[in-house]
Amino acid sequence: MATEFPQPQIDPIEGPEDEEGATIDLLDEIGSEVEETEDGGAIIRMKDVKGPVEEEDFYGNMAEWYDKSALDKLANQYLELIEKDRDAREDRDKQYEEGLRRTGLGNDAPGGAQFQGANKVVHPIMAEACVDFESRAIKELFPPDGPVRTSIIGEQTEEKLDKAERKKEYMNWQLTEQIEEFRDEMEQMLTQLPLGGSQYMKMWYDEQRKRPCVQFVPIDNIYLPYSAANFYTAQRVTEAEDVTEWEFERRIKRGMYIDVDTTISTEEPEQSKASKANNKIEGRKFEENVDGERRVYHVYTWLELDDDDVSKNESAPYILMVDETTSEVLGLYRNWEEKDETMTKLDHIIEFKFIPWRGAYAIGFPHLIGGLAAALTGSLRALLDTAHINNSATMLKLKGAKISGQSASIDITQVTDIEGAPGVDDVRKIAMPMPFNPPSQVLFELLGWLTNAAKGVVTTSEEKIADINNNAPVGTTQALIEQGAAVFSAIHARLHNSQARMLKVLSRINKWYLDEQVKGETVKDLGVRREDFTSTTDVIPVSDPHIFSETQRMAQTQAILALDTQYPGIMDRTAVVQRALKQLKVPNIKELMPNTPEPTELNAAEENVSMSLGRAAFAYVHQNHLAHLQTHLDYAQNPIYGANPLIASSFQPRAIEHIKQHLVLWYSNQMRKYVEGALGKPVEDYNIPAITSQVDKLFALSSQHVNEDSKQVFEKVMPVLQQMIQQAAQYKPEPQLESGDQALLQAAMAETQRKAARDQADIQLKAEQDRANNILKTRDQQIKVAINTIDNLTDERIQAQKDNLDQNRLVYDQSLEAHNAAMDQERFKQEQFQTALSALQSAQTNQGEKNG
Repeated sequence: MATEFPQPQIDPIEGPEDEEGATIDLLDEIGSEVEETEDGGAIIRMKDVKGPVEEEDFYGNMAEWYDKSALDKLANQYLELIEKDRDAREDRDKQYEEGLRRTGLGNDAPGGAQFQGANKVVHPIMAEACVDFESRAIKELFPPDGPVRTSIIGEQTEEKLDKAERKKEYMNWQLTEQIEEFRDEMEQMLTQLPLGGSQYMKMWYDEQRKRPCVQFVPIDNIYLPYSAANFYTAQRVTEAEDVTEWEFERRIKRGMYIDVDTTISTEEPEQSKASKANNKIEGRKFEENVDGERRVYHVYTWLELDDDDVSKNESAPYILMVDETTSEVLGLYRNWEEKDETMTKLDHIIEFKFIPWRGAYAIGFPHLIGGLAAALTGSLRALLDTAHINNSATMLKLKGAKISGQSASIDITQVTDIEGAPGVDDVRKIAMPMPFNPPSQVLFELLGWLTNAAKGVVTTSEEKIADINNNAPVGTTQALIEQGAAVFSAIHARLHNSQARMLKVLSRINKWYLDEQVKGETVKDLGVRREDFTSTTDVIPVSDPHIFSETQRMAQTQAILALDTQYPGIMDRTAVVQRALKQLKVPNIKELMPNTPEPTELNAAEENVSMSLGRAAFAYVHQNHLAHLQTHLDYAQNPIYGANPLIASSFQPRAIEHIKQHLVLWYSNQMRKYVEGALGKPVEDYNIPAITSQVDKLFALSSQHVNEDSKQVFEKVMPVLQQMIQQAAQYKPEPQLESGDQALLQAAMAETQRKAARDQADIQLKAEQDRANNILKTRDQQIKVAINTIDNLTDERIQAQKDNLDQNRLVYDQSLEAHNAAMDQERFKQEQFQTALSALQSAQTNQGEKNG
C-alpha cells in the first residue's frame, strides 16, 4: 500500500463567535410537561388544552344569567324570522315531497287514470337510483375497517407518524363501535341525499352517555334565509328539532336547557310535506301525542350582545335555542373557541351536497329526472291500463235481447241461456266484445327511450370499465375511468370533503372531552391524548375523492400490472402483486407472499453456510472486508464445498453478489480513511459550500492512492473471481418454455418450412415454364425458316413438322397439369395444418381458463 499521502492545507472555516444571549423558559409560562426521549430529544405536552369541562364560564349556558327581557326579545324576533325562512322554502319542500312520492314506496305517486281498477304501478327509476347511489357511496365512505386514514403533510417524523396512527386507530374505533348509530344515520342521509339535493349530519357530545353522538337532519328541518348563498356563510341557520317530553326533561337536568315553566305539549308539531310523504312510506300515522313531542329551534346565528363581556358588543357567533310552544329561550351559547380572537364559528351541523346549483340548496334527482320519472310512470300505467281494458269482459248487447236469471254477469265455467229476438239465430248478432285498442307499440318504444334517457343521468359507464383486461392500453383504461366518473366522481368528492369536516368536528370533541369518554378495552393501550387532537390535518377520510367504485380500482390495478409487464424492473413487483391481491379481497395475503428474512450480520463462516443453503448474505461497513473476502474465496475454491457442483449452484451466484458488497465497502472505507486522515476529523460538513470544493479535491487525490492499493491487494483475487463468474454462468438455468408454448413454437417452425418448400416449388415451376416457352419459340422460328427457305417441301413434310410441334405442346400441357395438381395437393395439406393449429390454440386457451 502507499504509505505517504500529502496533507493539503485547508483553511479553517470561520463562523460567528459565541455571543451571550438571554435564555427564556417558555415551559413555565405556558404550563407544559416535558418528557425526555432516549435519543436526547424531548416531547412537550401542552397543558392548556381546555374545553367546556375546564371553562364552564365561557362555554356555559348564558341564558342562566342573561337579562330575561332581552332573551324574550330575541325569542320573538327569531321566531318571526324562522317563520319567514320556512315560508321562503315552501316550494323546496314540495319538490322534496314530490321526489319521495315519485319513488312509489308510499303508494301515492301522482298521475295516471282515475277509473275504477286503474293501475297505480310506479316506474322504479327514482327508487333504484337512490338505492344504487347509497350502495356505492357507503362502501367508499365507510369501509369495514373504518373511515379514517392518516395523511402527514410536510416532513414525516416518527413522532408525527405515531401520533397520526394512534389518532386513526382511536377515531376508527369511535366511528365503528363507540358511536353505534353512526353508520345507520349515515346510510339514512345517503338514501335521502339524491332526493333532497342537500342533507345534513349533526355531531355533539352527550355528557350522560360519555361519548360523541351523531344524528341525521333532513333538509326539511333546516331553514336558511332567502338571501343565503352558502350554508356555512349564512347569516343564520335554524334546525327544527322535535324532542319528546322525556328528552326535553333530560336536557334540562343536564343543563343544556334552562328550567322554565313549561306545559306538556298535547298537539303534534306541524309536519312538513316531505315528512308526511315519508310517514306514508314508513307506514306511520299520528294518533295522539302521548310522548309530549314538542319543537325546539336551534339557531346558529350572529349576534351583538351588550351584556357579553367576551364579545364586547361585537358581532359574534352564538347558538340560540327557542321553545316554539312557550316562545321561551332555553339556551344561549358562545359558538367559538376560547382565546380565539377572530371568533371563528364552530361547525356542529355538516352539509352534504348532491349537485350544487345557484343558492344555498343543492339539487337532486327530482330536479334532474323528475319529469322523466313522471313520464315513465305515466307511460307504464297507460300500457298496463290498455292491456287490462283490452282483456276485460266488456261487451255491447243488442237491445231487446234477454239473459235468463237476475244477473247479467257470467262466471267462469257457467253456461247461461240467452233469449234472442225473433228471427235471431246467431249469438254474435245479440252481443259483441267492446273493440278497445290494444297496447300501443309506439308507447312501448317510447317507454324504453325514456328509461334510457333517465338512466343516462343516474348511471355510470362501469359496464365498460369491467371489460378491461390486462392487455388494454393504459390510456384506454384511464379514459374509461374518467368517463365512468364523469358524474359520480364529482358528487363523491363533495361527500369526501363533507366527511373531512365531520372528522374535524369529532377531533374537536375529542380535544375537549377525551378524558371524560368511556373507552373500550381495544383502545386503552393506544396512549391517545387530548393534545393529539389539537391538529386535524394528519387524519382524513379513507375514501378517494377521485374514485368511487371497486371497478375503477380494479381497472387501475390492471393498468399497473400492464405497466409492470411492459416496463419490468421499474416498480416493486411484490408491492404490485400485493395491491392486486388486496383489491381482489384475498384474505391472509402475507401467507401467499414469500417470507423474506430480515438482514442479519453474520461472521464469514456463517455467511458461507447461509449462501450455500440458498440464502443471501449482507456486508456491513465496520467489518474486516479483506478477511471476509479471504474466507469466501477459500471456501469457493474448495472442491468439497464451494467448488462442489452440489453446493456451487446455490453458493456461487450469491457469493459473487456478496463479494461485490465487500469490494465496494472496502473502497469506500479506504477513500474515507485517506480523506479523514488529511482533514484530521470525519467528513461531516460536506454540504457547507465553503469546504465542499476542497473536500472534492481530497477525494480526487485519495482515488489515485486507492487505485494503487487495489492493484496490490486484489492482484491474486481477480483471477479467482473471474473463474467464479464463469462457473456461475454454467449454473444459470436456461429459460424453459411451457408445453403449450413449445407446441406453438414447433408449429410455427413447421409452417416456416412448408412455406420455404412451396416457394422452392414455385421457383422450379417458373423455370420449367420459361424453358418450355423458349423451346416453343425456337421451334416456331425453325418452322418459319424452313418454310421460307425450302420451297419444295411437300405438304406431308410440313404436316410432320406441325405434328411434332403439337406433340411438344401436348407434353408441355401435361407437365403443367401435373404441376398444378401438385400445387393443389400442397394447398390442401396447408389448410389441414391451419385447422390443426387453430384446434391446438383453442385447446390451450380452454386449459388456461380452467387452470385460472
